[in-house]
Amino acid sequence: MRKLNYIALCSIGLEKILSNELKRLNYKIENANNGMVEFSGKVYDYYKLNLKLRTAERIFIKIAEFNAESFDDLYDGIMNLDLSYYFPKNGKIIVDKVRTSKSILYNQSVIQSIIKKAIIEKLKKEYKINIYNEETGIYKLRVYVKNNIVTLTLDTTGEGLHRRGYRKLVSEAPLRETIAAAMVLKAGWKRKYVLIDPFCGSGTIPIEAAMYGINMDPGIYRRFSFETWSNFDEKKFVEYKKESLEIIKYGELKLFGFDKNFKMIEIARKNAEIFKLNKFIRFEKRNMESIKLDYSEGYIITNPPYGERLKDKAHAEKIYEQMRYLRKTFPYFNYSIITSHENFEAFFGKKANKKKKIINGKQILYIYEYKS
Repeated sequence: MRKLNYIALCSIGLEKILSNELKRLNYKIENANNGMVEFSGKVYDYYKLNLKLRTAERIFIKIAEFNAESFDDLYDGIMNLDLSYYFPKNGKIIVDKVRTSKSILYNQSVIQSIIKKAIIEKLKKEYKINIYNEETGIYKLRVYVKNNIVTLTLDTTGEGLHRRGYRKLVSEAPLRETIAAAMVLKAGWKRKYVLIDPFCGSGTIPIEAAMYGINMDPGIYRRFSFETWSNFDEKKFVEYKKESLEIIKYGELKLFGFDKNFKMIEIARKNAEIFKLNKFIRFEKRNMESIKLDYSEGYIITNPPYGERLKDKAHAEKIYEQMRYLRKTFPYFNYSIITSHENFEAFFGKKANKKKKIINGKQILYIYEYKS
């Protein structure tokens, strides 16, 4: 069976965590940097990759890589590819995004139109047709041009994988689901331990922990681009989803989400109910100083309010100082705290064991980890 080259996208800084997820699924990592993890797999592996990966944003099939120093090179490079393997004779082809760096070709809209034109012409030639009608299926392409090397990729995912489908209601500045999952994985939380989120907002961290804790695949209840494709094997995909449901391990979890805002607690509960995860998480309206739980060890994983969210940096810094209360109350816990504040440690009163920088779009975040 033909092998496919894959690229899994993630927020910059999460490559290692995503690589570890892929290794657990028995993939060998070929390259991992700048928000991309490259590996190869079987033809229909993108079904399970989209279902299972917690920290990936998208799964791309890497169609080709070639050198192009002129628009003629670009056109010819596409014309030299075997495209009928990837596209039917009537698919809707969208050159969705072009990213360029350190290359002679940099005009993104021109690159887009040349690639689209070349793909259509090549498919007409391969299928021996005069007119290419774009009728069914969504085939979105993303193109990277770096150091004059063009990488042509096909998006199997559609809407980003952080869109699990459970977050119908959100807080003011919600943490992306894939980043929340990365925090849980990176912290090393295991289901036998308690996990507390003192600033749970719309419940993303406890919900991601619950999904991980019961072994629920994050993509189980959503749709993907590949379901519109002409080669979509519904029977195979239904089998994968059935397997996903069979591996869920229902059991008791010690997950707590607290927030001083009652409206947020209501939102968190409703979000957890969508995937029937509410029975695994206890959400309570409570401010940080009134959290009293009888556990000597565990994990505090949280996204405290920060300046951008509160429109008040000083207020955020005051909250970080007040978080010293948590250290006194839960001295033997592991902490994983995400914020955009570079000097969080100074206010929290303790240097982190690890500090991880994450770039999510235009936002720069830091995960501060404290080991007990």
